[in-house]
Amino acid sequence: MSAMTTLFYKLPRLTILSIIVVLISGFFAILTLGRQEDPTLVERFGFVLTTLPGADAERMEATVTEPIERRLMELPEIEEVQAVSRANTSQISIEIAENLSATEVDNAWTLIRQQVQLAEADLPPGTTRPFIRQVYVGAATMTVALTWEGEGDPQLAVMSRLAEGLEDRFRSLGATEETETMGLPEEEVRVVADPEALAAAGRSMNDAARLIAAADAKAPAGAVRGDRSNVGLEIGGEFDGVARIRSIPLSQNADGTAVRVGDLANVVKGIEDPPTKLAFSNGKRAVFVTAYIQSNQRVDVWAAAAREMVEEFAVGVPADISVTPIFDQSRYTESRLNGLALNLLMSALLVFTVLFFVMGWRAAIVVGMALPLTVALVLTLFNFFSYPLHQMSVTGLVISLGLLIDNAIVVVDEYEQERVHGRTILEAIDEALKKLFGPLFASTLTTVLAFAPIAFMPGAAGEFIGMIGTSVILSVIMSFLVAMTVIPALAGMLDRKPIPGERSWFWRDGIKFSLLTDGYRWSIERVLRNPLIGVLLGVVPVAIGFYLASLLPGQFFPQTERDQFQIDISLNPSATIYEARDIVLEVDAFLRDQYPDIESMHFVVGEPGPRVYYNSMNNTEGVPGYANGFVQLANNETTRILVTDVQATLRREFPQAQILASPFEQGPPVPAPIAFSIRGDNLEVLNDLGNQARQVLAQTPGVTFTSSRLQVGAPIVTLQADETATAMSGVRLTGLASEIRAELEGVQAGSILEGVEEIPVRVIAPEERRSELSELRSKTISNARPGGGTPLSALGTLTLEPETATIVRLDGKRINEVFGYVQPYALPAPINDKFKENLEASGFELPPGYEWIEGGVSSNGNDAITSLASLAVPLVLVMLGAVALVFNSFRMAFLVMGVGFMAMGLAFAGVWMFNLPLGFNAILGALGLLGISINGTIVVLSLLTNNEAARNDDVIAQREIVVAATRHIVATTLTTMGGFVPIILQGDVFWMPLATGIAGGVAGSAILALYFTPAVYRIMTMKPLQRLFRMVTGRGWQHPARVPAE
Repeated sequence: MSAMTTLFYKLPRLTILSIIVVLISGFFAILTLGRQEDPTLVERFGFVLTTLPGADAERMEATVTEPIERRLMELPEIEEVQAVSRANTSQISIEIAENLSATEVDNAWTLIRQQVQLAEADLPPGTTRPFIRQVYVGAATMTVALTWEGEGDPQLAVMSRLAEGLEDRFRSLGATEETETMGLPEEEVRVVADPEALAAAGRSMNDAARLIAAADAKAPAGAVRGDRSNVGLEIGGEFDGVARIRSIPLSQNADGTAVRVGDLANVVKGIEDPPTKLAFSNGKRAVFVTAYIQSNQRVDVWAAAAREMVEEFAVGVPADISVTPIFDQSRYTESRLNGLALNLLMSALLVFTVLFFVMGWRAAIVVGMALPLTVALVLTLFNFFSYPLHQMSVTGLVISLGLLIDNAIVVVDEYEQERVHGRTILEAIDEALKKLFGPLFASTLTTVLAFAPIAFMPGAAGEFIGMIGTSVILSVIMSFLVAMTVIPALAGMLDRKPIPGERSWFWRDGIKFSLLTDGYRWSIERVLRNPLIGVLLGVVPVAIGFYLASLLPGQFFPQTERDQFQIDISLNPSATIYEARDIVLEVDAFLRDQYPDIESMHFVVGEPGPRVYYNSMNNTEGVPGYANGFVQLANNETTRILVTDVQATLRREFPQAQILASPFEQGPPVPAPIAFSIRGDNLEVLNDLGNQARQVLAQTPGVTFTSSRLQVGAPIVTLQADETATAMSGVRLTGLASEIRAELEGVQAGSILEGVEEIPVRVIAPEERRSELSELRSKTISNARPGGGTPLSALGTLTLEPETATIVRLDGKRINEVFGYVQPYALPAPINDKFKENLEASGFELPPGYEWIEGGVSSNGNDAITSLASLAVPLVLVMLGAVALVFNSFRMAFLVMGVGFMAMGLAFAGVWMFNLPLGFNAILGALGLLGISINGTIVVLSLLTNNEAARNDDVIAQREIVVAATRHIVATTLTTMGGFVPIILQGDVFWMPLATGIAGGVAGSAILALYFTPAVYRIMTMKPLQRLFRMVTGRGWQHPARVPAE
């Protein structure tokens, strides 16, 4: 052991070389590590989108949603399946189980595609092929708007081609993961046919579409095989232009001439009408092109190349179209990482200052070297394991900054005490490391075990915040390695032999106050002689802390501080995309007129908008009455001031729409702050129960408005067909629906290939026959005879009746999901608690067969805490066992772990002092504190148990041991707290609960280590029959030799 402990001191060149190599390795790691704003999350979310034109919500549920849903629920990899059925559309949202790894999630998506393919055989005719999409969870790296700035109608075809070209440019950039467009106009070739003319020619809309599609063919016809060569033969007939479609024959006249498509229809190439999605930038029609970078890449380097590419692309764009980046993640990434790096430097400066005043300049330099060495080692490991730099990994370094020198402080302090006792440098190093290896290994192990649940926490919350735990774990392990090797060698190299009786100077030996020291020594002795005082000094503040924690409001994750906020606009279920467009333009103009601080606004209608924040995701594909977007401001402070007023003003000015203005929030995505579902079978009962709960929720203070996913009362026209009349017309009921659908929605009829782009061909009726209800009665249904056809009014009765607009299912059962939105920056938890109280007071009860399912922030918080606890409990038991092995005593192990749990109460008191909510970060801080706070107790107990007089209840020996341990406990406490000071001063609402909790707990743990622990230890060392008497009188056994503390 002696040779190993003094190896680095005996070989100074090895020490210097090791320091240089480590620092150079850390420097190059900084240059090569990936950089991003937030962690990359596994794509556990996605959806399956299927359409059946003409089907109402209940038919979509029964014939489309249920077969796909049934197949998906066969997979054990799927955690949750939520299906939304609307008229014409089925959207099934999928959430994959959180306990699956990234590779297992990829395999699960393969299985999902296979199951959906199997379900296709059960879908009714006319159903589109299900579209499966994995939702990328993360912010866009860059979003560029191509905006129409010219006069007149936008040149949508030109904008569409330019957007596709820009998307190709993004894909060609190295490290691009994927791209997407929003508001992209879809080109199509429309065959606008008059049904009356087709009927006169003996053809229906479906007939025309079938004949046109049959003409779009390029089929092999064998080969001509000769003696010297074989030549393939094929029938060429694929569409190469509009003229080719016009020439297709549909029927034959009596004189033998052909009736062609061009004779009965107008064939035009244009943009789909009506559109299914729109985008607007500052009130002008636009197309957004978004790119996402691969994980573990430098976003700043990629963004610089992307900006240069966009500038080059803009040169060749017509003057009427502007090309402008509206979101650049690199700006936020650099700001975030630079801010955290500044915090890191400020923390290091504070820690060094504390060391200088507590231990003197030599010790400050030696201990301070542990900072750059440990950080460099951690960055090197980041590089080795491909961990990128983002706010979580760097914050983990900031948190651990004070921890990573704790071991070095204890080693240097013990080395100096050994030197005071007259040992040589080699003896002092050897003796110090022999004494401290076990306790420091135990304290390092307990800290690692305390942060392990955070590092290995499953699910989205774990993926988001887990790197904090990983950073701390790597930091404390590397700090232990440095403290056991390089630090003792440096202490020996900068050694100054102590001279007995010499004057003490603060810059050399640290600040010493004799009066304060004497008073402290007296207080320690009082506590040891009257252990109940020490017990009360520990128990009372802890009890107060836990009581204060019960008064704290809860908040899972706070809103982020950002110079943007989001706006969501929802209209009634029957609203058209044009109505949504109009309200978007009105809101845009109103806000820019009323709020000059707004720099820009960007909206998307009919599909999800740009993801400018990592969890801003929604499944609104194919919903024409929904729009969402974001507002860009100058700074974070303006957002906090403006968003509340904007929310209130928009509600007042636009009562016809449900408009939500809210800041972006940290943590896993949730549809609303307050959410719950009622599960049952009957739609009417679900609707009534939801309305009752919504009435109570809407009257709860703090709730701005409510909404329900189950929507009834949508108007729908129903043809009560006479089957006899229909049969006489030559068309069955299923054919009747197909004929009407073909006229109203159009029928796919092949495609035209232009370059590498495929443009669909659609046969459809003229606009005037599709937009007015009055036209329905006069529609003619063909009976396949020239000049024939039957008016729709002759086949049955047309009625206009309300029906269910939206049906929601959760894991195969119907639900009514209710959302409650709160005022911006309000805490949802107390509002939700008040709602539950009011709901119970109202007498609300669920009938048999119906159940209440909690959702929203509350559900996410409970799930995350449950996942954390499932890992924390076994690791705490491992921690208990490790401490028991070090001390060879379960009594000591329970004392150490008891101090850790008591420190958690003091942590909650720290959160209360700063008037912060008790959120997930505060709980994470308390869990991490469980490992940090016991380090001082481990050191004190190890010194007490290694001294014979202390073990035999010598109060004076115990007192001197505690006083001797005080300096490094105070030093480690102050340095650990110093690491959190910049975070606290910065006032970041996300990190404040964690920083104040750990800082408060660490401060309290010093009191527990120096007063509570010695008091309990003395009680433990008393003989059973004398314990009660000595606790009362304070009289203890005195060792005859009065062995002094070492």
